[in-house]
Amino acid sequence: MEIKDIKQQLSIGQVLAHYGLQPDKHQRVLCPFHPDKTPSLQLYPKTDTYHCFSSNCNAGTGDVIRFIQLMEKCSTHEAIMKAKSLSGVGNAVSPKQVSETPSSLNNEADLLEREALMVKVFSYYKKALPVSKRAIQYLQGRSIDYGLHDMGYNSGGLHTESKNHHLVNSMVKYGLLKANAVHGYSVWAKESVIFPLRNHENKIVSLYGRSISNNEDQRHFYLTGRSGLYPCYPTPGATRLILTESVIDAASLLQQAEISTAYEVLALYGTNGLTTEHQQAIIASTGLQEIIFMLDGDDAGKAATVKHSNTLLQLLPRVKITTIQLPDGEDINSVLQSHDDSRVLVELIEGRQPVSFYTAPETVPTENLTTPVLVESDARLNTVNPELLIYDGGVLLITVLGGIKITGLDRLRVTLKIEHKQKQLLPLRHHLDLYNHSHTQG
Repeated sequence: MEIKDIKQQLSIGQVLAHYGLQPDKHQRVLCPFHPDKTPSLQLYPKTDTYHCFSSNCNAGTGDVIRFIQLMEKCSTHEAIMKAKSLSGVGNAVSPKQVSETPSSLNNEADLLEREALMVKVFSYYKKALPVSKRAIQYLQGRSIDYGLHDMGYNSGGLHTESKNHHLVNSMVKYGLLKANAVHGYSVWAKESVIFPLRNHENKIVSLYGRSISNNEDQRHFYLTGRSGLYPCYPTPGATRLILTESVIDAASLLQQAEISTAYEVLALYGTNGLTTEHQQAIIASTGLQEIIFMLDGDDAGKAATVKHSNTLLQLLPRVKITTIQLPDGEDINSVLQSHDDSRVLVELIEGRQPVSFYTAPETVPTENLTTPVLVESDARLNTVNPELLIYDGGVLLITVLGGIKITGLDRLRVTLKIEHKQKQLLPLRHHLDLYNHSHTQG
């Protein structure tokens, strides 16, 4: 039997009952590991862990085995044997059957401590949001109803308001604070709205911050060793999944009941933010029938849609992949802000189209898609990427952004980017309708 099997069969409540400890209605007890007049040891029944918030205690964060080890003042192996006995499945466990090493136990203890800290600080941030006029005004300006979301606000004052030295030390350890050279601390994501990032067990394992005071330079904050997804992992039964470019965009969709009931939503971390964790989570959602990209209506968003669609198509070849065309230069949240009727997002989703390379095999010979070529009649035209056609005219470099769609030929709208190869000038962009006579002149 492995350690994880023992812990699955032994709850923190069983362990406390064995030692005659009874938690109060808030799942707190007087800590048995230091003189304690007010309950400072917090229990987490959902994870079968504990955390002592007293600065006079070294118990820190742990699981049932760590609790037994501290109570019995014994070795880890002896605590494991005791845990197996308490679990009621016998006590015939040999050392060879215990598969976890001391280093893995330490790593697990760090993970538990980090999870407990994230829950603690996010609870504080969540309480701070409704009393921050600046944060509420910022969210209202972005058409986000904070009452519909699990979110908070980091004013930067938690470490000064808390008298718990252990909490402050943990905040430093996991990147929420950074000690200054002279005195005091630099605060991670100060003056930011905070969103929880969750793992496959739906536990808060990290945080994301969006600045409400800096909209130009440093706007997005992730903790070191970022993990977890927003709003959570897709459920195994999800059939349609919308991928957005940012957390704010995901929140904009989630607060629309018509969308959140029909689709599941998952935020990427920017155009390059389809991480391994995202991919694993999507693969694990075995009921998926369609993945819908709803990235920003700019060059980066369009290029990322093609790139990530190709990645997911390789992983899930039977899943339909579609895209939603946002207005040029717009993102989901900006569309929401600029329309009084939030159903505009529903209408955009309903108008989604297959990603061009995904549907092309039905109308175009396969060899034209799978073999990168240069047009023989004019080697200056590069069609290697059907979504990024490049024509080298010698002096001018002309790029057809998004390619030319095979379907919908009743409209011939293209976006051109024109660059001067010999002069350091900003590229020009033109949106042309080739059915428009004036657009084809000159």
